[in-house]
Amino acid sequence: MTDLDITDIFQDVVNKLSQDLEILYPDGKGGTKVIRSPQMNFIFGNGQYIKDMLDTYSKSSTQSENKFPLIALFTPINEDRSDPDYFSKAKVSLIIACSSRKDWNNEERKIKSFKNILRPIYNRLIDVLLENNHFDWDFDKVKHSYSENYSYGRYGAYTDSGEAVSEPIDAINIRSMEIKINNLNCRRK
Repeated sequence: MTDLDITDIFQDVVNKLSQDLEILYPDGKGGTKVIRSPQMNFIFGNGQYIKDMLDTYSKSSTQSENKFPLIALFTPINEDRSDPDYFSKAKVSLIIACSSRKDWNNEERKIKSFKNILRPIYNRLIDVLLENNHFDWDFDKVKHSYSENYSYGRYGAYTDSGEAVSEPIDAINIRSMEIKINNLNCRRK
């Protein structure tokens, strides 16, 4: 019997998320272009690891283009495996991020980052989570806290140790998402 891994499940969710997703991305000329089924980047780890990976992507011309939009799953994840009805229960935290600019004001961020990119990704993420048969949701509701962070783009994002992410981002923070992972359909021998 193989164990389920929460990071693998979320990688699958992020891979499926881009299907049926459209975002409006800045075209570099002051306008926007429609991106259908955008490639999503997925990273898991603590804040320092996520920052280090983004810095590594920034240094590589081949990976730099694919680092955003990003969904990052924060680890470690403390799983409760004591309930026989579920494989595990946990509370997870994620961030949905896109590239930003320090010279944008909050009104520009609201449209260019949140309305055009981050909120559509968030809405699709919730839909895909609800459709995924690995999870059991109470009353078809994904319980979590949600916040839009406008300050990352203007003042920078920092790790717990105070190191700055190499470029401005705008992000939706999802905290304390309550997940229940269904038992595997196999018998122990």
